[in-house]
Amino acid sequence: MTAKTNGSGEQGFPAFSLELPVRFAETDAMGVVHHSNYIIWFEAARVAWMDAVGMPYSEFAAGGHHFSVVGVSGEYRAPARFGDTVRVTASVRQLRSRRVTFDYVVTNAATGQLLMTGATDHICVDLEGRMARIPDEVMARLQTGIEKLDRDHKGQAPK
Repeated sequence: MTAKTNGSGEQGFPAFSLELPVRFAETDAMGVVHHSNYIIWFEAARVAWMDAVGMPYSEFAAGGHHFSVVGVSGEYRAPARFGDTVRVTASVRQLRSRRVTFDYVVTNAATGQLLMTGATDHICVDLEGRMARIPDEVMARLQTGIEKLDRDHKGQAPK
């Protein structure tokens, strides 16, 4: 598994890419990756994006909150197969007081072929599952991390 920053998302938020080898267990009887595995890859890239901006999901959860998935969409373009390595790029399209939307692009890491595009919508919930505001400290860390990731991607020195 490798990871790197990779451009910006639709709204200018920096993107983060994660490379994952396709495992045999992820394929179906037709020899291609089963569609459900892309959603798992989205989660892996989303968690890696949060790590990259300095707000690990494990810390967010330990603070009493989760980002509950309320929507998933995707468009499959080409299949991935056992032995391929895929690059999953995650970026934030929208970050609001209670809601966050991530966009994803999945490509073949060796060829660059587009395999899938998708998005997930999340609401912040407390440990009882009730909608909650994203805590101010978390928002501040996300904003600081987004700025740092963007600077790192652009090769600028920190301020």
